[in-house]
Amino acid sequence: MDGRLLTRITNAGLLATVGMGAGHLLMPARATAGLAARAAFIASVAGTGALAGWRERRAREYDGDELVRGAAWVWVTWGILSALLLAWFAFWLMHGASR
Repeated sequence: MDGRLLTRITNAGLLATVGMGAGHLLMPARATAGLAARAAFIASVAGTGALAGWRERRAREYDGDELVRGAAWVWVTWGILSALLLAWFAFWLMHGASR
């Protein structure tokens, strides 16, 4: 298994673990959830997405001979946005579609 594939698999597992763990511990979607619980959930998912974006860029730098396009902040920002979008979609798929 190459490093890039391993990075993608561990990024997906990390994001799923943090998202589901924080979502079920903090329960930010319930009606009585406070601002702190919602902010903590968003921060944990966004932080995990930032880490995943950074790890993906580093894996491309270290594993391949290709020139990695984009600055690190672009990859981190893309990771944050992707993680938040995936969290929203996962919630909608599991909980929102049945309402």
